Amino acid sequence: MRTSWFLACLVGGVGCGGAAAPVAVDPAEGTPSGGTVRGPSVPDVRCKDDPAAGDAGDFRHFKNVLISLLGDAKHRGFDLVTSADSATQALEGWISYTVVDKALEDEDVDVFACRAGQWSRVGTARTDDEGHFALALSGAGRLPIGMRDLFVSVVGDRTGARFLGYVAPEGTRLVVSDVDGTLTSSENAFLETIVLGIEPEARVGAAKALAAAAGRNEQLVYVTARGNQFTCATRQWLDDKGFPRGPMRLSPSFVTLPGGDTVDFKTQAISALSAAGLAADHIFIELPEFASEVQPLLDARQAIGFTSYDELTGKL
Repeated sequence: MRTSWFLACLVGGVGCGGAAAPVAVDPAEGTPSGGTVRGPSVPDVRCKDDPAAGDAGDFRHFKNVLISLLGDAKHRGFDLVTSADSATQALEGWISYTVVDKALEDEDVDVFACRAGQWSRVGTARTDDEGHFALALSGAGRLPIGMRDLFVSVVGDRTGARFLGYVAPEGTRLVVSDVDGTLTSSENAFLETIVLGIEPEARVGAAKALAAAAGRNEQLVYVTARGNQFTCATRQWLDDKGFPRGPMRLSPSFVTLPGGDTVDFKTQAISALSAAGLAADHIFIELPEFASEVQPLLDARQAIGFTSYDELTGKL
């Protein structure tokens, strides 16, 4: 079953029930206005340039020197989405090179967070045999409430990549949207981009509808079964087409087949958000295509059908 017709509104008292005291807003990053009935406002902390990470150091393994010279860096972060009262915050991602996504194993990376418009180094992590790095922040080292730029820098050659962190206060509302076929002009538009270099068009009214939701202090999260090696390309497309800034969830697999595998990935992505205290409040399903497959959800009033984004005005 095609799964690219949904937008979900998630709402709840964001929290994991951890023992740690919740983080707050950093006064240096602005005091939120208190928000609207839709949800609290939070700082959106941005750094214009990449961090001055310092000179390149040495790779721990000679083979990794060769890997770094084989082709362009394909690094990407896994956007942080967590609650203010989470005891730990995991900053993670993958370090790789070349079009075949060759992992950089057992090497150090520095991780930076944008704080009040300035980059701050928050720690160093080491990649595993899949090129994955993870840095756990706890206690006073956790990031404050807000959305902010993050950056990972490879010590050996100082290549790096940006990603996002979002720490949600209590009462946050998320709008979770699929990308392909929901925001893009067609289900296979991104495949055409990969093969033919044609940038997909956005669905008429999609960016406007999501921007209106963001204007009501609802935070966008984008979910797509594209492989996470396309993180940067996906983020750039969303920005180019005027969609609100927000964290993304891409598949860890290079290829996720349509059908059951795609359904499983997206279900797991939303379940992870729900585990942070955000349960599905509304699910909007694009009609009429595949209406029969989702009719049980519509009949049970667990979903709301729509045929154009104009119909979502005031509903998201």
